[in-house]
Amino acid sequence: MSEKKEYRRLTRLRWRGGKSLDGFFSYAGLWLGSDHLLSIRSNRFSEEYKRFYFRDIQTIAVVKTTRREIWNVALLILLLIAGAFSFSRPAGSGVFAAFFGLLILMNNLLGPSCTVYLRTAVQMEELRSLKRLRRARRMLARIRPLIAATQGELAPEEASLRIRELYESSGAGRRTRFATSPLNLSVH
Repeated sequence: MSEKKEYRRLTRLRWRGGKSLDGFFSYAGLWLGSDHLLSIRSNRFSEEYKRFYFRDIQTIAVVKTTRREIWNVALLILLLIAGAFSFSRPAGSGVFAAFFGLLILMNNLLGPSCTVYLRTAVQMEELRSLKRLRRARRMLARIRPLIAATQGELAPEEASLRIRELYESSGAGRRTRFATSPLNLSVH
C-alpha cells in the first residue's frame, strides 16, 4: 500500500529572528495540509504547532518592510571597513571585503522583505517563515484557491465592506498599522 503524504512543505525551517534569545535561536516553517496550514516553531528543545483551518482564515496580509535596506546599510559599513583594512594590510583582508560584498549581493537578489500576518476570528499570527515578498506571493498563489474552495468567493466590494464593518465595530482599526482585504495580497 502506498501512503499518501498528509503535509506538503510550503517553506523550509528558517531562522525566525526575534528580540529575545528565544527568538534568536528558533526556527519557523509552514506546511500545507488537506484542509489547513500548519505553522511550526522550533527552538531545538521544543516545537510549537499551530493549525490554521482554511474555513477560519479571514485575512492574510503582506506588509513590506525596510529590513532589506537596513541590512544593506549595515553590510555596506562592514564592507567599507574591511576595504579600508585591505589597503593597509593586504595579506588576506580582502577576503572579508569580498565576503561582505557577496552578502550584499545575496540580500538584494532575494528581493524586498516583508512581514506576513494571518488573521482568524480569534487571533492575528505572524508567519515568521515568510520574510521575502517573492516567497510570500508564491505561497499565497498556492493556498488562495484552496481557501476560496472552502469558503467561497466574495465580490471585492462586499469583502471590503465586511472588513470595514468588522474593524469599525471592534475598534481594531485604530490599533492596526495596515489595512487589509480578505484573501487579497495587500502590500503596504
